[in-house]
Amino acid sequence: MKLGNPRTFFFLSIFFAMLCPDLLVTVAQAQTKSFGDQLVDSLGIFMAPFAIMVIGGFTLIIYNSIAIRRKAFIKDDVVQPIMQELQSLNIEGAKALCDQYKLPVTGVLKGGLERIQDDELDIESIEKGLEEASALELAKPFTWINMLNTIGSIAPMIGLLGTVSGMIGAFNVLAEAGMGGDSSQQMAGNIGSALWTTAAGLVVAIPTLISYFLFKTKFGNIAAAVNQTAGDMVFTLVRAARGGFDAEGGEQEGEYYEEEQGEELEAPGAPPVPQ
Repeated sequence: MKLGNPRTFFFLSIFFAMLCPDLLVTVAQAQTKSFGDQLVDSLGIFMAPFAIMVIGGFTLIIYNSIAIRRKAFIKDDVVQPIMQELQSLNIEGAKALCDQYKLPVTGVLKGGLERIQDDELDIESIEKGLEEASALELAKPFTWINMLNTIGSIAPMIGLLGTVSGMIGAFNVLAEAGMGGDSSQQMAGNIGSALWTTAAGLVVAIPTLISYFLFKTKFGNIAAAVNQTAGDMVFTLVRAARGGFDAEGGEQEGEYYEEEQGEELEAPGAPPVPQ
């Protein structure tokens, strides 16, 4: 006999209806409420904060998926012209390109270039400007990543608060009316509400925390690439100041090392040239 046959299923339903009519009535009553209705009835006053956190977490996940991309922070076709201007020590031209392309990496590079005053190449001051600009530029997008961590941390706390509230209500019913009858049903309802709030808190916290760690790792790699570009800018400036690039922007390794060795021979006690 195949249970997949509709006629067989129909006769089995009639058979169980004759043997266990109370069971079918109970199932029918249980199916009158949908999952959403049970969730709303069980959460009660905690439904509003959970709804806000679900909407906020979903919005932040979508936003960070769009914002936390390498191309949104650094582009090779933008950095390369700036480096070419620096190879010829055209500081103002490099600043103009940084103003033209609004990216976090250009903001960081401009922060270092702003420290060059009167054609004086103070490497320590430039590196300080790069660090300050990097802290400002990279702090803004990480704020929205950190909001996912905030939601993921608050949601279980609200769920725990609902659990404690439900258990307090259950024990109050037990203390006032004892076991049996309507009091048992009311106590079971309070315990059910407590478990529902715990489950709702975990449902909100788990995806938001997973997204937080994923975006945090991705953002760390992007920030490392931005800082590496800032280091390349300092190297390019020092190399250009020493005459390490020809007129076409190519490296003159032989002249660079000969000049460096000549400086060390003429003034062995002089302070080292900033790298």
